[in-house]
Amino acid sequence: MSFEYAIANGIPTYYSFKSLLGGIQSLSHDRDIGLPDTATSIAEVFREQGYTTAGFNAKNPWLTENYGYDRGFDEYRDFMSDDKTRFNTGGISRRLKRLAKRSVAFSDTLTDTLGRFGRMANAAVGSQPLTPAEPLTEAAIDWLEERDDERPFFLWIHYMDPHYPWIPPEDYLPEDSDVKLSRLEIGRIWHTVAHEYKKEHADIDSDIVAQIQQLYEAEIRRTDAAIGKLLSALKQQHEFEETTVAVAGDHGTELHDHGGFSHGPDTLYQEIIHVPLLFRGPGIPSSNRDVAALVDIPRTIVEATVGDEALPETFEGINLLSEERVGVSTEVVYKFDPARGENSENGVLQARTEPPWKLIRNQHTESLEFYNIEDDSDECALIQNEQERRKTLESKLNDFREFIEQRNRTVAEKQRVRERIAELREEGEI
Repeated sequence: MSFEYAIANGIPTYYSFKSLLGGIQSLSHDRDIGLPDTATSIAEVFREQGYTTAGFNAKNPWLTENYGYDRGFDEYRDFMSDDKTRFNTGGISRRLKRLAKRSVAFSDTLTDTLGRFGRMANAAVGSQPLTPAEPLTEAAIDWLEERDDERPFFLWIHYMDPHYPWIPPEDYLPEDSDVKLSRLEIGRIWHTVAHEYKKEHADIDSDIVAQIQQLYEAEIRRTDAAIGKLLSALKQQHEFEETTVAVAGDHGTELHDHGGFSHGPDTLYQEIIHVPLLFRGPGIPSSNRDVAALVDIPRTIVEATVGDEALPETFEGINLLSEERVGVSTEVVYKFDPARGENSENGVLQARTEPPWKLIRNQHTESLEFYNIEDDSDECALIQNEQERRKTLESKLNDFREFIEQRNRTVAEKQRVRERIAELREEGEI
């Protein structure tokens, strides 16, 4: 089963995974990033049902135990500190950057030069800051083969290869391309995008954009091959036919579509929030559906495998196998940057996607954008008519914002009650 419009409830990763693994909306329970203690993860559900569980994260810093994403996993590897592969040789650019700052902190030119050299050197030796698909998949297959019990399993793998920087092996670059990119040229492109990453209108010519697109597509082929190898391992173990498989993206990325190379949370255009999603497994029909939200994935998987009696009360999505969505509401805190601790109090950036209609509302800047995403997939032509439709979508965003605020008040009150009960028990009052 696949979906024409699978939409992320929040972007980037630190908002999206509250839905993907936590089954809650991106700003539900609280506006913080990470998996809230008040939410139940899908891994916790399966472990409670007697499954053995494992998670493998390709060194994404937002998906570590620091943010609660190891909860529910019997084995969890984020490759941040235990990376044993030859691919983790790529501290060259980081070390050079630190050297430049220590030596001449005032010299932007030297920092830029060393950064360019470091990235080109990393690319030349095939090194990168994220764990590539090949060792990640090998680790997951090793876990599958080394399981020492007959319990059913829940396995989650987070690939990072389509994420910047794009440094694919030559095997995945197109052979018929007019332009052959060397390792040094790939490093140069890496450095170019690093400089333009957060700019709204990056100054990059069309030839470089085409090369970036080529690298991005190569990384997708690389990820596809890795998933294929994992599924082949399942087939060899004679477990494929009885295994439910879900493939989903947590967000997209802008490849100069609207002038930049970011993936939020400063825009909610389709290239950012429209993601792949498919399910395959026992009882799941081979069909194409219209609309899905990432928040629906945990509930759909749990109901498809162990039934609705295992559902935690915190899951907020629907079962996509038995229900149909009309649209999806997406919310983020506008321009929030947790790495720098910036803009945490900004207003909310929202989108309501009801194909073919899409409304983007920025409560921080008080702006509205209304599109027909079937007639205008690039979201370049603002719609000035269809005012009743626009008002309907805006009303749904209002209702959704009210639901989230009420939900957060309820969650906070329940948490206060639990904490008070725990205090009374500790004091011997109850």
